[in-house]
Amino acid sequence: MSAPAHWVRCTLDAIKADSDNAIAGGPFGSDLTQADYVDDPDGVPVIRGCNLGHGERRFYPDKLVFVHPHKADALRRSQAYPGDVIFTQRGTVSQVGLVPDDLPWRRFLLSQSQMKLTCDPARADPEYVYYWCRSPEVQRYVENWTIAAGVPHTNLSTLRQTPLLLPPLAEQRDIAGALSALDRRISLCDDQRAVLVQVIDLLFRTWFIDHAPTADKENGLRHPTVDEALYSRLAPAFTVDGDRRFPLAYRLLPLTELAEFQNGSAFGMTDFSPAGEGLPIIKIGELKQGITRQTRYCVARDNARRIDRGDLLLSWSGNPDTSIDTFLYFGGPAWLNQHIFKVATKRPEDRAYMFGLLRSLKPRLLAFARAKQTTGLGHVTLKDMRTVVVEYPPVMMRDAFDALTAPYFAKIGACDELRASLVATRDELLLRLMSAEARLRP
Repeated sequence: MSAPAHWVRCTLDAIKADSDNAIAGGPFGSDLTQADYVDDPDGVPVIRGCNLGHGERRFYPDKLVFVHPHKADALRRSQAYPGDVIFTQRGTVSQVGLVPDDLPWRRFLLSQSQMKLTCDPARADPEYVYYWCRSPEVQRYVENWTIAAGVPHTNLSTLRQTPLLLPPLAEQRDIAGALSALDRRISLCDDQRAVLVQVIDLLFRTWFIDHAPTADKENGLRHPTVDEALYSRLAPAFTVDGDRRFPLAYRLLPLTELAEFQNGSAFGMTDFSPAGEGLPIIKIGELKQGITRQTRYCVARDNARRIDRGDLLLSWSGNPDTSIDTFLYFGGPAWLNQHIFKVATKRPEDRAYMFGLLRSLKPRLLAFARAKQTTGLGHVTLKDMRTVVVEYPPVMMRDAFDALTAPYFAKIGACDELRASLVATRDELLLRLMSAEARLRP
Protein backbone atom coordinates (compact mmCIF):
# COMPACT_ATOMS: atom_id res chain seq x y z
CA MET A 1 0.00 0.00 0.00
CA SER A 2 1.49 3.37 -1.00
CA ALA A 3 1.52 6.35 1.35
CA PRO A 4 -1.45 8.73 1.13
CA ALA A 5 -0.97 11.65 -1.22
CA HIS A 6 -1.02 14.17 1.63
CA TRP A 7 1.96 12.47 3.35
CA VAL A 8 5.26 14.12 2.44
CA ARG A 9 8.59 12.45 1.72
CA CYS A 10 11.51 14.53 2.97
CA THR A 11 14.58 14.28 5.21
CA LEU A 12 15.25 15.07 8.86
CA ASP A 13 17.09 18.18 7.73
CA ALA A 14 13.82 19.51 6.30
CA ILE A 15 12.01 19.42 9.65
CA LYS A 16 14.75 20.78 11.92
CA ALA A 17 13.98 23.88 13.98
CA ASP A 18 14.96 27.31 12.70
CA SER A 19 17.67 27.74 15.33
CA ASP A 20 21.40 27.36 15.66
CA ASN A 21 22.60 23.80 16.11
CA ALA A 22 19.16 22.25 15.57
CA ILE A 23 21.11 19.26 14.27
CA ALA A 24 24.31 18.91 16.27
CA GLY A 25 26.85 16.42 17.55
CA GLY A 26 28.74 16.04 20.77
CA PRO A 27 32.03 17.80 21.55
CA PHE A 28 35.41 16.60 20.38
CA GLY A 29 36.93 13.92 22.59
CA SER A 30 39.46 16.16 24.30
CA ASP A 31 36.80 18.78 25.08
CA LEU A 32 34.81 16.44 27.34
CA THR A 33 36.44 13.67 29.37
CA GLN A 34 35.58 11.73 32.51
CA ALA A 35 37.71 14.23 34.45
CA ASP A 36 35.00 16.83 33.72
CA TYR A 37 32.30 14.84 35.52
CA VAL A 38 31.33 16.34 38.88
CA ASP A 39 29.16 15.34 41.82
CA ASP A 40 27.14 18.55 41.77
CA PRO A 41 23.36 18.74 42.28
CA ASP A 42 23.34 21.92 40.18
CA GLY A 43 25.37 20.32 37.38
CA VAL A 44 24.26 19.81 33.79
CA PRO A 45 23.48 16.16 32.87
CA VAL A 46 25.46 14.50 30.07
CA ILE A 47 23.58 12.21 27.67
CA ARG A 48 25.58 9.08 26.85
CA GLY A 49 24.79 5.85 25.04
CA CYS A 50 23.74 4.18 28.29
CA ASN A 51 20.94 6.77 28.62
CA LEU A 52 19.42 5.53 25.36
CA GLY A 53 17.83 2.15 24.92
CA HIS A 54 17.42 -0.17 21.97
CA GLY A 55 13.68 0.36 21.81
CA GLU A 56 12.92 -0.61 25.40
CA ARG A 57 12.56 2.95 26.70
CA ARG A 58 13.12 6.37 25.28
CA PHE A 59 15.50 7.50 27.99
CA TYR A 60 17.27 6.19 31.10
CA PRO A 61 17.83 9.13 33.50
CA ASP A 62 19.21 6.95 36.29
CA LYS A 63 22.55 6.63 34.46
CA LEU A 64 23.19 10.34 33.93
CA VAL A 65 26.51 11.93 34.84
CA PHE A 66 27.02 15.67 35.29
CA VAL A 67 29.39 18.51 34.42
CA HIS A 68 29.75 21.96 35.96
CA PRO A 69 27.44 24.58 34.37
CA HIS A 70 30.50 26.56 33.24
CA LYS A 71 31.68 23.51 31.28
CA ALA A 72 28.28 23.15 29.65
CA ASP A 73 28.31 26.86 28.75
CA ALA A 74 31.64 26.40 26.97
CA LEU A 75 30.12 23.55 24.91
CA ARG A 76 26.87 25.31 24.03
CA ARG A 77 26.79 23.96 20.46
CA SER A 78 26.49 20.43 21.90
CA GLN A 79 23.55 21.07 24.19
CA ALA A 80 20.20 19.29 23.99
CA TYR A 81 16.82 20.13 25.43
CA PRO A 82 13.55 18.38 26.38
CA GLY A 83 11.84 17.14 23.24
CA ASP A 84 15.08 16.66 21.29
CA VAL A 85 15.54 13.36 19.46
CA ILE A 86 18.91 11.78 20.34
CA PHE A 87 20.98 9.45 18.16
CA THR A 88 24.16 7.47 18.78
CA GLN A 89 26.97 8.44 16.43
CA ARG A 90 29.64 5.97 17.58
CA GLY A 91 29.07 2.45 18.90
CA THR A 92 25.50 1.16 18.83
CA VAL A 93 24.46 3.43 15.96
CA SER A 94 20.89 2.09 15.87
CA GLN A 95 20.10 3.70 19.23
CA VAL A 96 17.46 6.43 19.29
CA GLY A 97 16.16 8.33 22.30
CA LEU A 98 13.86 11.21 23.19
CA VAL A 99 14.74 13.68 25.94
CA PRO A 100 11.77 13.67 28.37
CA ASP A 101 10.07 16.88 29.44
CA ASP A 102 9.30 15.67 32.97
CA LEU A 103 12.86 15.68 34.33
CA PRO A 104 14.15 18.47 36.61
CA TRP A 105 16.73 19.69 34.08
CA ARG A 106 16.03 22.12 31.25
CA ARG A 107 19.26 21.55 29.37
CA PHE A 108 21.58 18.62 28.75
CA LEU A 109 25.00 18.10 27.19
CA LEU A 110 25.68 15.51 24.50
CA SER A 111 28.60 13.13 24.95
CA GLN A 112 31.17 12.69 22.19
CA SER A 113 29.19 9.74 20.78
CA GLN A 114 25.75 11.33 20.49
CA MET A 115 23.89 13.59 18.03
CA LYS A 116 20.59 15.44 18.38
CA LEU A 117 17.73 16.84 16.35
CA THR A 118 15.51 19.70 17.50
CA CYS A 119 12.30 19.52 15.48
CA ASP A 120 10.33 22.43 14.05
CA PRO A 121 7.11 22.09 16.10
CA ALA A 122 5.07 23.55 13.25
CA ARG A 123 6.04 20.64 10.98
CA ALA A 124 7.00 17.63 13.05
CA ASP A 125 6.02 16.06 16.34
CA PRO A 126 9.22 14.92 18.13
CA GLU A 127 7.54 11.78 19.44
CA TYR A 128 6.48 10.78 15.92
CA VAL A 129 10.01 11.45 14.61
CA TYR A 130 11.42 9.30 17.43
CA TYR A 131 9.20 6.38 16.43
CA TRP A 132 9.88 6.91 12.74
CA CYS A 133 13.61 6.69 13.39
CA ARG A 134 13.02 3.29 14.98
CA SER A 135 11.20 2.00 11.90
CA PRO A 136 12.78 -0.69 9.70
CA GLU A 137 13.26 1.81 6.85
CA VAL A 138 15.44 4.09 8.95
CA GLN A 139 17.25 1.21 10.64
CA ARG A 140 18.19 -0.13 7.19
CA TYR A 141 19.30 3.34 6.11
CA VAL A 142 21.55 3.69 9.17
CA GLU A 143 22.98 0.21 8.67
CA ASN A 144 23.75 0.93 5.01
CA TRP A 145 25.51 4.21 5.78
CA THR A 146 27.40 3.12 8.89
CA ILE A 147 31.17 3.25 8.60
CA ALA A 148 32.19 -0.14 9.96
CA ALA A 149 35.97 0.35 10.18
CA GLY A 150 37.00 0.21 13.84
CA VAL A 151 34.15 1.27 16.12
CA PRO A 152 30.97 1.54 13.98
CA HIS A 153 30.12 5.19 13.42
CA THR A 154 28.08 7.59 11.34
CA ASN A 155 28.03 11.39 11.02
CA LEU A 156 25.87 14.52 10.95
CA SER A 157 25.60 14.46 7.16
CA THR A 158 24.05 11.00 7.29
CA LEU A 159 21.68 12.16 10.03
CA ARG A 160 20.56 15.19 8.01
CA GLN A 161 19.77 13.03 4.98
CA THR A 162 17.81 10.41 6.93
CA PRO A 163 14.58 9.76 4.98
CA LEU A 164 11.30 10.76 6.59
CA LEU A 165 7.67 10.03 5.72
CA LEU A 166 5.67 12.88 7.22
CA PRO A 167 1.88 12.88 7.71
CA PRO A 168 0.07 16.04 8.83
CA LEU A 169 0.73 16.99 12.45
CA ALA A 170 -2.58 15.66 13.76
CA GLU A 171 -1.90 12.23 12.25
CA GLN A 172 1.66 12.29 13.56
CA ARG A 173 0.33 12.81 17.08
CA ASP A 174 -2.29 10.08 16.71
CA ILE A 175 0.34 7.57 15.52
CA ALA A 176 2.74 8.54 18.31
CA GLY A 177 -0.08 8.31 20.86
CA ALA A 178 -1.00 4.76 19.83
CA LEU A 179 2.61 3.58 20.02
CA SER A 180 3.18 5.42 23.30
CA ALA A 181 0.26 3.59 24.90
CA LEU A 182 1.96 0.26 24.17
CA ASP A 183 5.31 1.60 25.36
CA ARG A 184 3.73 2.58 28.68
CA ARG A 185 2.45 -0.98 29.12
CA ILE A 186 5.94 -2.29 28.33
CA SER A 187 7.44 0.10 30.89
CA LEU A 188 5.01 -1.17 33.52
CA CYS A 189 6.21 -4.72 32.83
CA ASP A 190 9.81 -3.56 33.20
CA ASP A 191 9.05 -1.77 36.46
CA GLN A 192 7.26 -4.79 37.92
CA ARG A 193 10.10 -7.08 36.88
CA ALA A 194 12.66 -4.73 38.45
CA VAL A 195 10.78 -4.80 41.77
CA LEU A 196 10.65 -8.61 41.72
CA VAL A 197 14.40 -8.81 41.07
CA GLN A 198 15.02 -6.35 43.92
CA VAL A 199 13.04 -8.60 46.26
CA ILE A 200 15.21 -11.58 45.25
CA ASP A 201 18.35 -9.47 45.72
CA LEU A 202 17.18 -8.47 49.20
CA LEU A 203 16.40 -12.05 50.18
CA PHE A 204 19.78 -13.22 48.89
CA ARG A 205 21.60 -10.54 50.89
CA THR A 206 19.59 -11.39 53.99
CA TRP A 207 20.30 -15.10 53.74
CA PHE A 208 23.79 -15.39 52.26
CA ILE A 209 25.62 -12.12 52.93
CA ASP A 210 24.19 -10.97 56.26
CA HIS A 211 23.50 -14.63 57.25
CA ALA A 212 20.42 -13.46 59.16
CA PRO A 213 18.80 -16.93 59.52
CA THR A 214 21.86 -18.31 61.33
CA ALA A 215 22.48 -15.11 63.31
CA ASP A 216 18.88 -15.01 64.51
CA LYS A 217 18.97 -18.65 65.63
CA GLU A 218 22.22 -17.93 67.47
CA ASN A 219 20.18 -15.36 69.41
CA GLY A 220 17.26 -17.74 69.96
CA LEU A 221 15.07 -16.24 67.23
CA ARG A 222 13.54 -17.59 64.03
CA HIS A 223 13.95 -15.28 61.05
CA PRO A 224 10.56 -14.41 59.45
CA THR A 225 11.62 -15.91 56.09
CA VAL A 226 12.64 -19.26 57.63
CA ASP A 227 10.08 -22.03 58.11
CA GLU A 228 10.03 -24.44 61.05
CA ALA A 229 11.60 -27.30 59.07
CA LEU A 230 14.67 -25.29 58.07
CA TYR A 231 14.92 -23.63 61.48
CA SER A 232 15.12 -27.00 63.21
CA ARG A 233 18.11 -27.98 61.02
CA LEU A 234 20.09 -24.73 61.25
CA ALA A 235 23.29 -24.91 63.26
CA PRO A 236 23.48 -21.70 65.34
CA ALA A 237 27.23 -21.35 64.96
CA PHE A 238 29.72 -19.37 62.87
CA THR A 239 33.31 -19.96 61.84
CA VAL A 240 36.03 -17.42 61.06
CA ASP A 241 38.49 -17.60 58.18
CA GLY A 242 40.71 -14.53 57.93
CA ASP A 243 38.39 -11.54 57.69
CA ARG A 244 35.39 -13.73 56.85
CA ARG A 245 32.76 -14.84 59.33
CA PHE A 246 30.18 -17.27 57.99
CA PRO A 247 27.94 -20.15 59.16
CA LEU A 248 29.72 -23.31 60.22
CA ALA A 249 28.12 -25.51 57.55
CA TYR A 250 29.34 -23.29 54.68
CA ARG A 251 32.45 -23.94 52.54
CA LEU A 252 34.84 -21.58 50.79
CA LEU A 253 34.93 -22.43 47.07
CA PRO A 254 36.02 -20.67 43.85
CA LEU A 255 33.10 -19.31 41.86
CA THR A 256 33.95 -21.51 38.88
CA GLU A 257 33.37 -24.68 40.94
CA LEU A 258 29.73 -23.82 41.58
CA ALA A 259 28.57 -24.11 37.97
CA GLU A 260 29.78 -24.66 34.43
CA PHE A 261 30.25 -21.41 32.51
CA GLN A 262 29.58 -22.33 28.86
CA ASN A 263 30.43 -19.67 26.31
CA GLY A 264 28.13 -18.90 23.39
CA SER A 265 29.08 -19.33 19.74
CA ALA A 266 30.40 -16.93 17.12
CA PHE A 267 28.02 -16.37 14.21
CA GLY A 268 28.94 -14.88 10.84
CA MET A 269 26.98 -13.61 7.87
CA THR A 270 26.94 -17.07 6.26
CA ASP A 271 25.15 -18.48 9.32
CA PHE A 272 22.20 -16.09 9.18
CA SER A 273 18.87 -17.18 7.72
CA PRO A 274 15.85 -15.07 6.74
CA ALA A 275 14.01 -13.69 9.75
CA GLY A 276 11.78 -16.29 11.35
CA GLU A 277 13.60 -19.31 9.89
CA GLY A 278 15.38 -21.41 12.49
CA LEU A 279 16.08 -20.11 15.99
CA PRO A 280 16.86 -16.55 17.09
CA ILE A 281 20.45 -15.68 18.02
CA ILE A 282 20.52 -14.16 21.50
CA LYS A 283 22.95 -11.28 21.92
CA ILE A 284 23.10 -8.66 24.66
CA GLY A 285 20.49 -6.63 22.77
CA GLU A 286 17.98 -9.50 22.88
CA LEU A 287 18.62 -10.02 26.59
CA LYS A 288 17.73 -6.38 27.22
CA GLN A 289 14.90 -5.78 24.77
CA GLY A 290 13.69 -9.20 23.68
CA ILE A 291 13.30 -10.53 20.15
CA THR A 292 12.87 -7.67 17.67
CA ARG A 293 12.98 -7.11 13.92
CA GLN A 294 16.74 -6.62 14.22
CA THR A 295 17.24 -10.10 15.71
CA ARG A 296 19.22 -12.50 13.52
CA TYR A 297 18.18 -16.13 13.00
CA CYS A 298 20.07 -19.34 12.24
CA VAL A 299 18.65 -22.68 11.07
CA ALA A 300 21.47 -24.92 12.31
CA ARG A 301 25.05 -24.65 13.46
CA ASP A 302 27.42 -27.44 14.45
CA ASN A 303 28.48 -27.18 18.08
CA ALA A 304 26.41 -24.03 18.62
CA ARG A 305 25.31 -23.31 22.18
CA ARG A 306 21.55 -23.73 22.55
CA ILE A 307 19.51 -22.16 25.33
CA ASP A 308 15.89 -22.41 26.43
CA ARG A 309 13.38 -20.98 28.87
CA GLY A 310 14.70 -20.60 32.41
CA ASP A 311 18.40 -20.64 31.57
CA LEU A 312 20.75 -18.43 33.58
CA LEU A 313 23.09 -16.25 31.51
CA LEU A 314 26.06 -14.00 32.26
CA SER A 315 27.29 -11.49 29.69
CA TRP A 316 31.03 -11.15 30.16
CA SER A 317 32.20 -8.77 27.42
CA GLY A 318 31.22 -5.28 26.29
CA ASN A 319 30.85 -1.84 27.78
CA PRO A 320 31.05 -2.34 31.57
CA ASP A 321 28.43 0.37 32.11
CA THR A 322 25.81 -1.31 29.94
CA SER A 323 26.71 -4.89 29.00
CA ILE A 324 28.21 -6.87 31.91
CA ASP A 325 25.26 -8.38 33.76
CA THR A 326 23.30 -11.44 34.87
CA PHE A 327 20.09 -12.44 33.08
CA LEU A 328 17.31 -14.99 33.36
CA TYR A 329 16.20 -16.03 29.90
CA PHE A 330 12.47 -16.70 29.60
CA GLY A 331 12.19 -16.89 25.81
CA GLY A 332 11.90 -20.07 23.79
CA PRO A 333 14.64 -22.21 22.19
CA ALA A 334 17.47 -20.07 20.80
CA TRP A 335 21.17 -19.96 19.94
CA LEU A 336 23.49 -18.16 22.36
CA ASN A 337 25.91 -15.66 20.86
CA GLN A 338 29.54 -15.36 21.91
CA HIS A 339 30.48 -13.11 24.85
CA ILE A 340 27.67 -14.60 26.95
CA PHE A 341 28.01 -17.55 29.32
CA LYS A 342 25.24 -20.06 29.87
CA VAL A 343 25.58 -20.75 33.60
CA ALA A 344 24.75 -24.43 34.04
CA THR A 345 24.29 -25.27 37.73
CA LYS A 346 24.77 -28.83 38.90
CA ARG A 347 21.13 -29.02 40.02
CA PRO A 348 18.08 -27.02 38.84
CA GLU A 349 17.37 -26.08 42.45
CA ASP A 350 20.65 -24.13 42.57
CA ARG A 351 19.62 -21.66 39.88
CA ALA A 352 17.95 -19.23 42.30
CA TYR A 353 21.01 -19.13 44.55
CA MET A 354 23.35 -18.70 41.57
CA PHE A 355 21.24 -15.87 40.16
CA GLY A 356 21.41 -13.97 43.44
CA LEU A 357 25.11 -14.72 43.85
CA LEU A 358 26.12 -13.43 40.41
CA ARG A 359 24.05 -10.29 40.88
CA SER A 360 25.71 -9.66 44.24
CA LEU A 361 29.12 -10.10 42.61
CA LYS A 362 28.44 -7.56 39.86
CA PRO A 363 30.71 -4.84 41.36
CA ARG A 364 33.64 -7.28 41.37
CA LEU A 365 32.92 -8.48 37.84
CA LEU A 366 32.75 -4.87 36.64
CA ALA A 367 36.11 -4.18 38.27
CA PHE A 368 37.64 -7.09 36.32
CA ALA A 369 36.12 -5.75 33.08
CA ARG A 370 37.27 -2.18 33.64
CA ALA A 371 40.81 -3.34 34.40
CA LYS A 372 40.99 -4.74 30.87
CA GLN A 373 38.88 -2.05 29.18
CA THR A 374 40.02 -0.84 25.74
CA THR A 375 38.11 1.43 23.32
CA GLY A 376 35.14 1.37 25.68
CA LEU A 377 34.98 -2.43 25.92
CA GLY A 378 36.01 -4.69 28.77
CA HIS A 379 35.66 -8.35 29.61
CA VAL A 380 35.59 -10.86 32.45
CA THR A 381 37.49 -14.13 32.03
CA LEU A 382 37.16 -17.53 33.66
CA LYS A 383 40.61 -16.89 35.12
CA ASP A 384 39.18 -13.80 36.84
CA MET A 385 36.24 -15.75 38.21
CA ARG A 386 38.49 -18.47 39.64
CA THR A 387 39.94 -15.84 41.97
CA VAL A 388 36.49 -15.10 43.42
CA VAL A 389 36.07 -17.22 46.55
CA VAL A 390 32.48 -17.73 47.68
CA GLU A 391 30.95 -18.72 51.01
CA TYR A 392 28.98 -21.66 49.62
CA PRO A 393 25.90 -22.76 51.61
CA PRO A 394 24.82 -26.38 52.11
CA VAL A 395 22.14 -28.04 49.98
CA MET A 396 19.37 -27.48 52.53
CA MET A 397 19.92 -23.70 52.39
CA ARG A 398 20.02 -23.62 48.60
CA ASP A 399 16.87 -25.74 48.35
CA ALA A 400 15.04 -23.57 50.89
CA PHE A 401 16.04 -20.42 49.01
CA ASP A 402 14.80 -21.96 45.77
CA ALA A 403 11.40 -22.66 47.35
CA LEU A 404 11.25 -19.21 48.95
CA THR A 405 11.96 -17.34 45.70
CA ALA A 406 10.06 -19.61 43.27
CA PRO A 407 6.91 -17.41 43.24
CA TYR A 408 9.01 -14.36 42.36
CA PHE A 409 10.79 -16.14 39.52
CA ALA A 410 7.43 -17.34 38.19
CA LYS A 411 6.15 -13.75 38.15
CA ILE A 412 9.33 -12.59 36.39
CA GLY A 413 8.68 -15.19 33.70
CA ALA A 414 5.08 -14.00 33.34
CA CYS A 415 6.28 -10.38 33.04
CA ASP A 416 8.75 -11.36 30.32
CA GLU A 417 6.10 -13.26 28.36
CA LEU A 418 3.65 -10.35 28.50
CA ARG A 419 6.40 -7.92 27.58
CA ALA A 420 7.42 -10.01 24.57
CA SER A 421 3.81 -10.02 23.37
CA LEU A 422 3.51 -6.24 23.80
CA VAL A 423 6.83 -5.60 22.04
CA ALA A 424 5.77 -7.76 19.09
CA THR A 425 2.45 -5.90 18.87
CA ARG A 426 4.15 -2.50 19.08
CA ASP A 427 6.76 -3.37 16.47
CA GLU A 428 4.14 -4.71 14.07
CA LEU A 429 1.99 -1.62 14.60
CA LEU A 430 5.05 0.60 14.15
CA LEU A 431 5.82 -1.06 10.83
CA ARG A 432 2.26 -0.82 9.53
CA LEU A 433 1.56 2.73 10.71
CA MET A 434 4.86 4.13 9.46
CA SER A 435 4.39 2.54 6.04
CA ALA A 436 0.71 3.58 5.89
CA GLU A 437 -0.30 -0.09 5.57
CA ALA A 438 -2.60 0.56 8.52
CA ARG A 439 -4.44 3.77 9.38
CA LEU A 440 -5.87 4.84 12.71
CA ARG A 441 -9.54 5.65 12.84
CA PRO A 442 -10.29 9.33 13.54
